[in-house]
Amino acid sequence: MTNFFVTYNMPDKASRDGYYREVHEREIDRKSREENGCYKYEFFFPAESDTQLFLWEQWETREHQKIHCTTEHFLEMGPLKEKYGVTTDIIIEESGNIG
Repeated sequence: MTNFFVTYNMPDKASRDGYYREVHEREIDRKSREENGCYKYEFFFPAESDTQLFLWEQWETREHQKIHCTTEHFLEMGPLKEKYGVTTDIIIEESGNIG
């Protein structure tokens, strides 16, 4: 199993809220959760920051996540990141099998 911990950094709260709203309205989160090999795809708002958004992705394998990166809904996120001035930091964690 592979975990991806993504931190989205925005210039301000309005950008953060607008980015998340559009991701949710386009159902990118729901579509991602429905993909083969996806165990978790959840966004979180940190209590200490109005300019960050966290995403925890959990995939059966890295190959499943690589396939995710080619989907139409994933590719929609690039223009949204540009629109809202988003930068990202990613931590990847490999762990043992689920079971």
